Amino acid sequence: MSANLKTFFQDLQQRGLIANVANLENFYHLEPEEKVIYLGIDCTGERLHIGHLFLYFQTVRFAKEGFKILLVLGGATSKIGDPSDKDKERPLLEEKQIENYQAKIKSQLERILIKPKKIEKADFSPLEQFYGDNPELLNNIYRVLKINQTEEKEKQWEDYLRYVWPLKENTNFLILNNKDWLEKINFIDFLRQTGKYLTVAYLLSKETIKKRIESGISFLEFSYPLIQAYDFYYLYQNYRCHGQLGGSDQWGNLTTGLKLIRNFYPENKTFAFNFPLLTDNEGKKFSKSESGKKILWLNAERKDFYDFWRNMSDGQAKIYIKQFTFLEEKQIEELIKLNNPPKLRVLQRILYELIHWLNYGEIAKNSPL
Repeated sequence: MSANLKTFFQDLQQRGLIANVANLENFYHLEPEEKVIYLGIDCTGERLHIGHLFLYFQTVRFAKEGFKILLVLGGATSKIGDPSDKDKERPLLEEKQIENYQAKIKSQLERILIKPKKIEKADFSPLEQFYGDNPELLNNIYRVLKINQTEEKEKQWEDYLRYVWPLKENTNFLILNNKDWLEKINFIDFLRQTGKYLTVAYLLSKETIKKRIESGISFLEFSYPLIQAYDFYYLYQNYRCHGQLGGSDQWGNLTTGLKLIRNFYPENKTFAFNFPLLTDNEGKKFSKSESGKKILWLNAERKDFYDFWRNMSDGQAKIYIKQFTFLEEKQIEELIKLNNPPKLRVLQRILYELIHWLNYGEIAKNSPL
């Protein structure tokens, strides 16, 4: 058993990042060459939002532990539509529209996770734009964040930004597209490799399918878990992928993949983790299908991005700073003590600067106060 992986999992739990886990012992006993995981990415919209960034950021935690991350665009599965967490069937999208969405999402992923990270030349220090007139508070924040004020500003930013990007390089990530294998497989071969081992009774036991049976589900959407399971099976065979990550609404699909692999490789060491869905101040999940709701899109205007963090409640900021950064619990507790009175918005402003850089690839300048 790897003590490092056990400590890593305990940290995920402490941050409130684990909704469900399957085959945890397999995870603990991974060999270095088996540390490969994948995250499937829906391509039924052209933009990513803060809920997506929440999932993608968690892959950075795995990359820091030496995992290779396969980001799998759903070029094929987006033509079907995942029934998970849906009250009715999605309208089918035109192939050209899906391809357009793929290109835009891939571009956003490359900007956030693939493009080399650089610290630009800065003429101000971290958080100085907010607390430059309160040197005592700024000194105390730097003490907690272990930032040396006597160093060059670029080095200060480097030390600061490691709380959102601790990787020295971006070689851990690989973007794939499941249309590259799903659209090549013969239909009969697919049925023989999946349908024989995943029974109707097993699929009907999944909550996402149960919910849709009464309202009506087509065979097209009913087949979705089989196809996602095949993705995991394919990646296991061809990329030595041993784990799958996803949101909590994906649990049925994740475990179906584990079952399929187990039928072919009984002694496998596969596992699955899923994360709770990111929610707003009202406890509602962020979703591109939520009409009339203000969503933070990752290509939003800079002011909208700032307003999202500035207007965040203190309670929500305490949750987000655990889930979106590598700050340790003791550091977070000390920062909360420094946030007195609460109008200082210490956690919100740290989140804003760190995640602005992760998302846009540049230091946030001239932010409204």
